[in-house]
Amino acid sequence: MLKTVFVMMSGGVDSSVAALVLKKQGYNVVGVFMKCWSIQALENLGVDRSLYGCFWEEDSLDASLVCSKLEIPFFVWDFEEEYKNKVVEYMLHSYQNGLTPNPDVMCNSVIKFGLFLRKAKKLGADFVATGHYTKIIQNREFKIQNNLSLPEIHRGDDMAKDQSYFLWKIPREELKMMLFPIGDFATKSEVRKLASDNDLITATKKDSQGLCFIGTTPLRELLLQSLGEKKGDILNLERKILGQHSGAFLYTIGQREKLGLAGGPWFVKEIDVEKNNVIVAHADSVEVLDCNFCFVDDFNWLIQDELVQEILKNKKQILSQVRYHQNPTECYIEQIDGKTKVIFTTKVRAIAPGQSIVFYEGTKMLGGGVIQVG
Repeated sequence: MLKTVFVMMSGGVDSSVAALVLKKQGYNVVGVFMKCWSIQALENLGVDRSLYGCFWEEDSLDASLVCSKLEIPFFVWDFEEEYKNKVVEYMLHSYQNGLTPNPDVMCNSVIKFGLFLRKAKKLGADFVATGHYTKIIQNREFKIQNNLSLPEIHRGDDMAKDQSYFLWKIPREELKMMLFPIGDFATKSEVRKLASDNDLITATKKDSQGLCFIGTTPLRELLLQSLGEKKGDILNLERKILGQHSGAFLYTIGQREKLGLAGGPWFVKEIDVEKNNVIVAHADSVEVLDCNFCFVDDFNWLIQDELVQEILKNKKQILSQVRYHQNPTECYIEQIDGKTKVIFTTKVRAIAPGQSIVFYEGTKMLGGGVIQVG
């Protein structure tokens, strides 16, 4: 009997090829476009409609044309309210409190591999799939409750496009239902070629930019209009006033753009949302942004519990990544006075509270957590 897989169709080339590959592999494929944002949702935040950058109608049409070409069913599911409440509000609340959130991580865990997966399962799906550049590999020695064998998430073969970093928070027990068909492609050009060879309308479509689903809406303007301008001071390390800003929540640790300061470059060293101050360091002293440890909470491990305990108890050396496309850094984890501390073997620059830190062993993703205020 054919296995059924529901593919999250974004209207882009990656998810289009994911559906194509799965059909060629003999699956019963169903394409679904998720409507998560609209111009009405933007206006409900108090943001001017001129900043709208998510043209879901066009993307949905492209997705439907691909499904028609592949002769597979196509549906549109509306998760707009859930996306606003679980992803957008989380993002705004985080920035308002001086944190640097990762809405793509939250979207993957709550919407794509949460709401979507559960709905697909109710409708008879054996698997769900996306166009993420990552791989899932069966490991029959990886077992959790009821001796259930689960797969592992690994980096995609195209390291320049690898997206495993954004998947650390997905539910471990749902790994068995996930497929990532384009993780084996060595380059994006190979993906586009396969789409072109099969006459898919998305073959030459540009990659999406900006925030997950929100698209090209400028984050700075989104924050300003939804949270409101709040003028404050930009200070150097000696706390001398260098300039003004429109809200401390607009900045993140390590940022050098949008400061408007002479004699630079300058880098954001600290954000004080209570006093509404932004503290900056000059390039001459940028090493003050380097850290050899950080505190982490809200862990989600995608490996068996015994391996987690080995990492924590034995201070096993693993790899860590504090931002997308950062080169991994060796580290170990220790627990001190009820807190969990990640110690890096070489210093890491510009670690920001609220960011995701993701752990690896080789290409295998172990799990991750959220960086806390020290």
